[in-house]
Amino acid sequence: MVRGSVSTAGVTVAKVLCRISLPIIPAFVVSAMAVTLPATSFAEGLNAAQDAHRAVATSQTTPAPAAAGWECLTMQPVLALNGRLTHTAARFATGGRLTILAIGSSTTAGVGTSSPAAAYPAQLVGRLEEKLPLVDIDMHVSGIGGETAVQTLARLEKQVAELKPDLVIWQVGTNDALTSVGEDVFRNLVERGIAAATAADADLILLDQQFFPTISDKQRYERFVNLVTEVGLKTKTCVFSRYALMKGWGDQSAVALQAMLSSDGFHMSDRGHACMARLLGREILRAAREGDKPVALAGPTQASDKTAIAAPGF
Repeated sequence: MVRGSVSTAGVTVAKVLCRISLPIIPAFVVSAMAVTLPATSFAEGLNAAQDAHRAVATSQTTPAPAAAGWECLTMQPVLALNGRLTHTAARFATGGRLTILAIGSSTTAGVGTSSPAAAYPAQLVGRLEEKLPLVDIDMHVSGIGGETAVQTLARLEKQVAELKPDLVIWQVGTNDALTSVGEDVFRNLVERGIAAATAADADLILLDQQFFPTISDKQRYERFVNLVTEVGLKTKTCVFSRYALMKGWGDQSAVALQAMLSSDGFHMSDRGHACMARLLGREILRAAREGDKPVALAGPTQASDKTAIAAPGF
């Protein structure tokens, strides 16, 4: 049962206390079609996607189905454990309330999904509470489509000070890579966000950029992906590599990747959000349980190019 509502406008942070029962759906069949971005400009595409999402969000929403196991196969480690999730681990050990701030741009807002209940923050709550029945997840969703890091940073600094979350998940970097933001500027902004979370005594996971098949300047885009990784290593901040995860889906099958994307070929679909929530939840649990063990990566071990590793038990 979902109590409260999820804000995708980001003006006021909505408080969501939810327990979501996510049924497993059967394997799906989709036709192979070329995935292309709309002919409109990037900003126009974002606005149209947000308008469509807001129209759906005003209707009655129901929890989205979880992705079937085979849909979440991955050949990549997806969470770099550069530091500890100390506060999250403490809540997992003792029970009680775990406060999470999910902040970012269109992915956090759920653009591309059928409803806020289908977006990754709501689904992550259901996954974690299913595995941790003594823990109540207090999820605050703060997403605004089209934002760059400088815009999100202003909200992040304010909201971590006000909410005092145990865990912050900062989805960052896609719009910076696709616009004219400088690389040094971007690096500085991410470091400032990390400092704000640290000052608020919160654990932090950086959620890096999405992969999509029609990246126009792949070299620039991947430099921004690498910047998130580099800053995570430098500051001992955990990084969930969505880019590596989604690229792995595409390497396995263009049809599988297409199913994880919405109709615009850019934002993630209900299935993509369900799968990411499944894997992110599993990795958070693993990271919280690692303690002081010097583990570089909490994800699955490196596999051969032809072998996929599932997310067992989550």
